[in-house]
Amino acid sequence: MQDWQTKFVLWLARLINPPVSIKQPICIELEVLRQLPEGTLGRELARFLDDNHFTPFESGDLIQRTHDIWHVLTGLSACEYDELVLQAFTRAQVFRPSSAVFVIYGLVCGKLKLRDVMDALRRGRMSQRIVHWMQSDIQSDWEMPLSEVRKKLGIIPFHASSTEGYAASAGTHMSKFKEQ
Repeated sequence: MQDWQTKFVLWLARLINPPVSIKQPICIELEVLRQLPEGTLGRELARFLDDNHFTPFESGDLIQRTHDIWHVLTGLSACEYDELVLQAFTRAQVFRPSSAVFVIYGLVCGKLKLRDVMDALRRGRMSQRIVHWMQSDIQSDWEMPLSEVRKKLGIIPFHASSTEGYAASAGTHMSKFKEQ
């Protein structure tokens, strides 16, 4: 169950963000993804969700439902700092006013460094549009090695050890930033 702060942030984000529609259902079957070979997109998503004690979003628009996949693709953890960096990356990919609000909040409160925001924006602009891929190819790429999916999308992971980048911060997720 989500706490009232998370519910409020999700409600506010739904209010101010133009929805990104889901053209085809995205099925995240954790039991199936857990059985995939190590290093595949699907297996690494399952690991991220399990390590952080998350369950896939089953409501919201495409960006909300796939938020944790963005973490895996970028190598960003679920810690507060990385959540804010991911918001900057997301803002470079798609028009999400809430992402800009979270980034500004992070900068004003000293929780985020301007150089990291600029780097995330640059990386987001250099990458292929993840939203288009999620609306067409994502299901067929669960079994593809994460490194190949990143290469296909032009994503340079933020952490040197991209499949372990989030492991050190498991359990430190700031859920109120879960919404993009």
